[in-house]
Amino acid sequence: MKVANKQLTEWDAELNQLHERNGDLGLKVQMLEQELKEARRDREANKNSAPTVAEFPEPADLLNQLKARRKKSKADLADMDTVVELLSQLWSGETVP
Repeated sequence: MKVANKQLTEWDAELNQLHERNGDLGLKVQMLEQELKEARRDREANKNSAPTVAEFPEPADLLNQLKARRKKSKADLADMDTVVELLSQLWSGETVP
């Protein structure tokens, strides 16, 4: 009888420990779910605030800036137009020939 009571007491203590651990794990799950929600919200906010299209200067403005920095540059407006077009394609993920 004493042995049976001792065994029951041990099982009861073990059961209490398991209940505590289960409660701790439940809290941890709730905290991780909250973190996940916040991370998703932050990611969505970042996605919405990030520019989807690059805005490049006008080719004429680029040419003027180039001529101001490199007086002897042989580039012309058609060259700058091509550069802006290439940059736009690269930015949008298109393949550039």
